[in-house]
Formats: sequence, C-alpha cells, structure tokens
Amino acid sequence: MKKKFGAILLVAVMMVTSIQNVFAAAPSSITTGNYGLQTGYVANHKWSKHTLSNGEYVFCLDITRSAPKNKTLGYAGELDAGYAYIIANGYPYRSFTGNGDLDYYITQGATYWYIDRISGIADGTSGQLSKSFKTNGSDPHNLRPHMRNLVEQALAVRNEGYITPTGSLSASSKDLTLSSDGTYFISSPITLTTQSGSLSTITSLNVVLEGAPAGSSLVDGSGNTKTSFQSGDVFYVKVPMSSLTSLTAYMSVTLTGTGVTKKAAFYDTGNSRYQRLGKLYEEPNSFSSKVNFELSTTKTTISKVDITTNEELPGATLVVKDSNGKIVDQWVSTTTPHVIHDLPEGTYTLTETIAPDGYVRAETITFEVKEGQATTVTMKDDYTKLKISKVDITSKEELPGAHLVIKNADGEVIDEWDSTEEAHYIEKILPGEYTLEETMAPDGYIRAETITFTVEETGDVQTVTMEDDYTKVEISKQDVTTKKELPGAQLKILDEEGNVVKQWISSEKPNYIEKLKVGKYKLVEEVAPDGYVLAREAVEFEVLETGDKQTVVMYNTPLTPTPDTAFHVSTMLYVAALILGCAGIGMVYWNAKKRA
Repeated sequence: MKKKFGAILLVAVMMVTSIQNVFAAAPSSITTGNYGLQTGYVANHKWSKHTLSNGEYVFCLDITRSAPKNKTLGYAGELDAGYAYIIANGYPYRSFTGNGDLDYYITQGATYWYIDRISGIADGTSGQLSKSFKTNGSDPHNLRPHMRNLVEQALAVRNEGYITPTGSLSASSKDLTLSSDGTYFISSPITLTTQSGSLSTITSLNVVLEGAPAGSSLVDGSGNTKTSFQSGDVFYVKVPMSSLTSLTAYMSVTLTGTGVTKKAAFYDTGNSRYQRLGKLYEEPNSFSSKVNFELSTTKTTISKVDITTNEELPGATLVVKDSNGKIVDQWVSTTTPHVIHDLPEGTYTLTETIAPDGYVRAETITFEVKEGQATTVTMKDDYTKLKISKVDITSKEELPGAHLVIKNADGEVIDEWDSTEEAHYIEKILPGEYTLEETMAPDGYIRAETITFTVEETGDVQTVTMEDDYTKVEISKQDVTTKKELPGAQLKILDEEGNVVKQWISSEKPNYIEKLKVGKYKLVEEVAPDGYVLAREAVEFEVLETGDKQTVVMYNTPLTPTPDTAFHVSTMLYVAALILGCAGIGMVYWNAKKRA
C-alpha cells in the first residue's frame, strides 16, 4: 500500500510541477513545531495535529510515516485543487462541530480519504484509511459525514482545477452612434465578465474611460453615471455632442483588477521516513482588459438665408433625403443654421417644401457628405416683389393722391397707402389672390373699379396697374330761343363754400373743364353778352363721379326796346337845350332883320 500511495503522490508532484512556472509564490520552506497525537475519534485512527512554528496548521500526506517535529521542510511541488479545497474549507477556516480538535481531525481525515479516492481505492477497501473508518467503524461524534462531504466536493473541484481569477471587457462594435435626439453619442453595450473558480476570488475591479472628449462618461442602461463595477455589468460610453471639438475621437475603456487563488503545496524533509505536509497558500494575481472605440462622425451645417441680406431666414420647412429618397431629417428653419451630426457618407438632397411667408421656394440642392468632414450647404430664398401703379387713364403717368388698399382672399387688409408720383413697391407678400381697391380718388378723378390679381411664387417683379379716369364738364352759355352759344358772357363757378373754382368769358363754343372735383357747384353770370339780359339766377349743378361728359347749360334772354314814360333829368336837360337853341336862333334872326 505504501508503494501505491508513493506512486500516486509522485503523479501529483509531476502535475503541479508542470504548471509551477504559472503558479508561483508558495513559500520555499516551512518549519514545524512540536506537536502530539490526536485521539482516535473514528474507528480508533489516530494522527498528529500538525502545526508550524508560527502556529499555522498543516496536514499530513503520508499516514504511515513519522511526524517531522521541529524540522524544516522544503517546497516539493503543488498539490491538485482537491487538496486545496479540503484545506481551504476545513479547519481553521471552517468549523463543523464548534470543537477545534474535532474540526482538525475531520480535515486531516478528509485529506487521507481524498488520497484513497484519487488512487482508485473504493470506500469498501482499505487504503490510507481502513474500510472500517470509511464505512461503519465507531464514530461517536458523527464526524464521518463531514469528511465524506469534503471529499465529494474536493473531487468535483479537482476536475475543475485551479482557475486563475480574471476579467475582460467586450463590445460588439468600436463605433459610437448618435442618439435619437442628436444630443450625444453612445457606444455599443460594453459587457464586463469575470472568471473565477471554487478556489479563486476577484478582489478588486476598476474601470476607467481614457482619451474621451471632456464631459464624456460611463453610464448604465438608464443613462446614469456609473462609477462602481462588478461581474456581469453592462454599460456604455456616452459622449455629449457639445463636448466635441473635432469630428474624430479615439478612446478606450480599460479594466484592471486583482484576484487571489487558494492553492496547496507540499513540503518534504528529503528523508522518506518523515511525512510530507500539505499547506494552503494564496497566490495573488492582477489582470487587465481594454476595448477601443472610435468616433468618426460627419457634421452637416445647413443655412437657409435671405437672397439679399444672406441672414438666416426662419420659417422655411426643409427636408433632407438620402440617395434612396428616404427622409433622414426635416425641420423648420430658425435664426441659426441647422446642424446634422453623423450623416452617413453619401449623396443627399435638400428640398424646401414650404417657404417663409413672402418668400419663394428655392430649387432643390444636391450635396455630398464625407466621413470625418464638415459640410456646409446654403440655400437662398428669393422673395415676392409687387409694384402697384396708380396712373392717369390718358397720360399713363403716376397719379398722386389716391388712397389704395390691398386685401387678401379673407378680406384682411394687407397694405394701404396714398399714391405718389412713384409706383408703390411691396416686398415679401404671400403668394395668393388679392384685391386692389381705391377708397379715395385724387381730386377731379373717378375711383377705379376694384382689381383682383394673383401674386405668383416668383422672384420677378410683378406689376399691377390701376387707371383713374377723370371728370369732364361742359359749360354751355346759350340764347334761350335759338339755343346757340353766346360769346361775351363773364361766367364763374363757385363751390359749396362759395370759393371761385373757375371763371372765363364765353365763346362761340362751350367751355370744357376736366378734373373738376366731384361735388355741388353754382354757375354764376357776372356780365351778360351784349344785347342780352343778365342771368340773375345761378345755375346749380353737381359733378358726378363718372368719366362721362357732364353738360351744364345757362340761358340768356335778348333785350327788347319799349317806351319810356318815366321822367328823367336827362330828358329835361334835352328839352331845355332845345328851347335855348331855338331861342338863340330866333334872336340871331331878329337882330339881322333889325339891321336891315
């Protein structure tokens, strides 16, 4: 049996030696103290309770050899994970009964029992331990079940082996994508995984974001900043759009961690008469893992501006489509340019579907987007231009003094003004149907009929002309009998306030007056033509608001001779003169006759 156990132990030594370059840090030697024999609690099996000079407990691997009291043993190799499991889960790390002596006995007994099992010795056959110990021997303290459980668990861990604790980070893509609201970039999910075994433990985990733009952070699935990490965590790199100073950025997420593995080594005096001793020790290790990310975006700045001022123009509805005609963005312009981040490289179109009020939709623009580059697209809007001319119907010259009103299809007043010697110019009037109405005509003119016109969606100057006719009045001075024109009459026209509007001397033709203000007037004759009676009654007439000729007639009656029986001073003078004349002639005649 001793030879068989020795062969099994040699196999174990060869196994651990093959990996000792990987798992180091076991003490190079140990020194034992002076210890005594334990009571045979199970089937009268007795063994020593081994401690080192520093009080640390160790466990025997050779049940039949002598205890190496007060001796120095050198490192001889690494035991498999099953040994380590028994020691790590036995005394003094775990209490089975509350009694240290019994707990040590359980741990040492499980070690011997484990050696039997890995040597192929069944419980019904004696090996390091007797059949009775392993089956039905005396066990007053009921220690056997504890030992059996440790052995069964150790066998499972033996198959598992020593697992070095480690951790890693993984992500499905190195690229960051823009959030739906365009305010930040987000990485693909980063998963933190760790590996450890029954005998190994992760003692620390630290995750750091490196190289990212200022303001970037690691966040959980809810967008909350994440500062502590554990195995199984899923998190993300978040880069605020406002933090970008370049269209490209490179960053990494680094995991660093530490762990410890509980291992078992065995020590030997070099003398085959002394037992080999198994000792538990902890092997620390550190690990790291890194995932790299690349943010390579595009920046497309779209300006909608006034064609004249080149200032940003709010109120336009704009649509960007990709080469397949799919809408990738749409918005209403404001007083600042519109910025689209992270458009994929390719060809796009910018279309204005609705122009701001008074503006004309621009033609669609095609533009290119290239990875890692900034693209600026400027779309200029022309505006409507309307010229309203109020002219004389005859001369076609601009006519000042008319009050004009433009109304839209809903009857709302859009503009009103008094005409001048220049046409009225309106910019940025909304395309559609309008009416031009003259509410007051210049003096002597007739209000024109309302004009309906359409403002087209074009940047060309559109002209609307409204012509005003004027009043035409013919004043006729006629003989009441012959109805012929009478020249020589002094005539004047008075308005309602008595002001002289016009005066003239009649001729053989009627007097023609244009642009006489609409209203009521009086025609007055101051001097009648020779041979006619003065027309003492004024002729009242009204100038109507019409371009037709309006005629006003004033009649005169001719003079007729009649006897005058009234005494006049002039008649008396004539008679006196006649008498005096006759008297004078008589005196002359009388004197002449006397001389003769």
